[in-house]
Amino acid sequence: MPIMCSSNILGPVVKINLRVRRGVVAVAVLLLSPLVFMGQTQLPPLVPLAQGGGAVTGKLEAGAGAASSVVNVGGLTDEPIFPGETVHITVFNAPDFSINAQVSENGDIPLPIVGAVHLAGLNSAGAEKLLTSQLKNLNLIKDPHVTVTVDSLSTGITVLGEVRDPGIYQPPGKHLLSDLIAAAGGMTANTGRVIEISNDRTPGKEMDIPWDPTMHNTNNYNLPIHPGDRVLVKACGIAYVGGHVAKPGAYSLCGSPTMTLSEVISMAGGVSAYTAEKRTVLIRTQPDGTKTAMQFDLHRILMGKEADPRVQEDDIVYVTPSPLKLATSQAIAYALTLAGPLIYVYHP
Repeated sequence: MPIMCSSNILGPVVKINLRVRRGVVAVAVLLLSPLVFMGQTQLPPLVPLAQGGGAVTGKLEAGAGAASSVVNVGGLTDEPIFPGETVHITVFNAPDFSINAQVSENGDIPLPIVGAVHLAGLNSAGAEKLLTSQLKNLNLIKDPHVTVTVDSLSTGITVLGEVRDPGIYQPPGKHLLSDLIAAAGGMTANTGRVIEISNDRTPGKEMDIPWDPTMHNTNNYNLPIHPGDRVLVKACGIAYVGGHVAKPGAYSLCGSPTMTLSEVISMAGGVSAYTAEKRTVLIRTQPDGTKTAMQFDLHRILMGKEADPRVQEDDIVYVTPSPLKLATSQAIAYALTLAGPLIYVYHP
């Protein structure tokens, strides 16, 4: 038989179930509320290891920006300190004597109370020793601990002339001539064999450094260059060849460090016919602007019977024609033109 249930019995049961459900929902809300609160905070996203490069790169870039805002205190140097450089003097527990100063043209820096102190020509260790003794002798500090660093970026090095990218360079660390030329993009095809180095410390005293662009001789490659120096890579010299040669014109002297007279004439295609080889002239401009003419016997030079003179920049080589040879040649040619008709007319 089917069991019949009345609504009076089901009513209390339904009410009990609703109360249980409400209690469960309330407990769930209490348990999930901390998670909902945490979800509202801005937590950094988790980056997989395979994609972590971008996050690391961003931190490095931010670190670089922070580092760039730090004042540059330079570095210790074994090279002499020069006028124009910025030195950073740090005295431990004595901020009044810790200064940043630019070395004057006389090589001095101003130190409070002490006065002018000559640092030019000293390296970091020598400057530290000098300043320590100054502070002790004046009874300013009982046991001073001094550190002297040099800002190599305060004064640049100018590179000009026959380089691909001339400009002002501030290379870190030790400055070598070869490193500066490499930083300037290397030399051009018109590079000569002399590099001039000058600076404001010794005005009017330029120093010419022999340089081999073929890199066979590297004696001066590691020459130290100091901040404030100017490096001028000179162009290759030119000599002028004229007169009785196959191709007169201006010729570069880059091919050899000691270009000679016979080599220059060979570049000009050699001498032409009817040349007075004994009267080959070399004209040279002297430092005072005057010109001197020297005469050579090209035939004896080519035969190895005379020394082959060296040709310098802006020299003029003139191969003199021979009027006698030309007249003789023309007379012979004229005689040959008449020989045919004379032989045809003459009948013995």
